[in-house]
Amino acid sequence: MIFKPKPEPSADVRQELNEIKKLCAKHELLCRAFSKWRDDIDQNEAQLEILNSSASSLRQRHRALSERLAGKPADPEHLVSLQKEIRSIERQVDAWIREIAAINDARKKLDIEFIQLRSKLQRSATNIEIANIDFEKLEHQHRDKWKSFLASTEIRS
Repeated sequence: MIFKPKPEPSADVRQELNEIKKLCAKHELLCRAFSKWRDDIDQNEAQLEILNSSASSLRQRHRALSERLAGKPADPEHLVSLQKEIRSIERQVDAWIREIAAINDARKKLDIEFIQLRSKLQRSATNIEIANIDFEKLEHQHRDKWKSFLASTEIRS
């Protein structure tokens, strides 16, 4: 059986501090990712607002077109104009539907990303709290060793 020598306390302390630093760095990265998510969700909201405005415009054009058709125009040029307008609106509606589908897909991905980030941030916050407790413990041990050292040097003096 091979016995590993117990590492010196100072090496343990350094290792603990390095682990705490890694946890803090990881937490900072998660916070940045969450900030980026927030920017992405704001952009998604803005895109939805633009599409909502486009939908309103398309409704108005549809209403105006319906009114023009209700007048039962007999003029062939007028009918050709109405057909062009209808095709134009159909193309815009198709584009609108594709855009809303893309934005909806992006929103679903952002929702999933939020759930994952929230979970990771909660776990990271818990790890930071544990690291803080570990750090306080290390600090307390250091203080006790220092007091013990000072007490032992006073006795020798």
